[in-house]
Amino acid sequence: MATKIDDELATQALESLLKHCNTDQSLQRDKDVQVIINTAKKMGLRNDHTPRIIPLSKSKLHRPKELRIMLVTKDPSVPYRDVFTKNEATAELFKEIIGIKNLRRRFRGAKSIQLYKDFDIIIADFRVHHLLPDILGSKFYHGNKKLPFVIRMSRPVSAKNQTASTECDPAFIRAQVRNICKNTSYVPNSDNCLGVRIGQIGRHPVGEMIQNIKDVIAFLTDKTKKPQGGTVKGGIASIFVKTANSPSLPIYENKR
Repeated sequence: MATKIDDELATQALESLLKHCNTDQSLQRDKDVQVIINTAKKMGLRNDHTPRIIPLSKSKLHRPKELRIMLVTKDPSVPYRDVFTKNEATAELFKEIIGIKNLRRRFRGAKSIQLYKDFDIIIADFRVHHLLPDILGSKFYHGNKKLPFVIRMSRPVSAKNQTASTECDPAFIRAQVRNICKNTSYVPNSDNCLGVRIGQIGRHPVGEMIQNIKDVIAFLTDKTKKPQGGTVKGGIASIFVKTANSPSLPIYENKR
């Protein structure tokens, strides 16, 4: 049975949440609004620290030009940097392009805190993404705070007898980055609770956030969206909205 959100209840909860954040000094620094989904059964999925994109039908969370983005490439990084900085599609896309060895040398351990502050999003070539937990550490990975996204440098091949291109495709890179920035995402886990960002205070109106909640639920419950979506098992038990430090306000409960 599909999970149906009561627009009136969701509107009341979100408006109350936003008002609370604007008047409570302890919540002044909270920006992101999340939907918290409690599932009837545990998802039982391994957390591989890789965000999955959830498409939003009406809203855009961000544009790439609004964010400070770092791209992590395989070594050497110079060929990638040369291509991306000279191509119109990617010339202004990244604040920094860095190879995995240089990333390890400059930001390993405690120095990763500065990296965390300096960049809004870390994006990595799929060939080096698995190396990042050891380099970036708990500041990025504890609580899924700022997990690096994965991209491919060129389009994947469909034919079995074809080999993947070693060239980087700036237009394809830009399309992936735009997809990451404008949509929301989630990280699979083995538990029965999932948090997904649905908007930002002062940026997204309540109506957009409600539509984003509906998009998130549809993606996570639609089995045809596997393996990226369709991960909710046994339906949804309850749904709340909150910011990082606010109380959770209910917008749905399955009373069966």
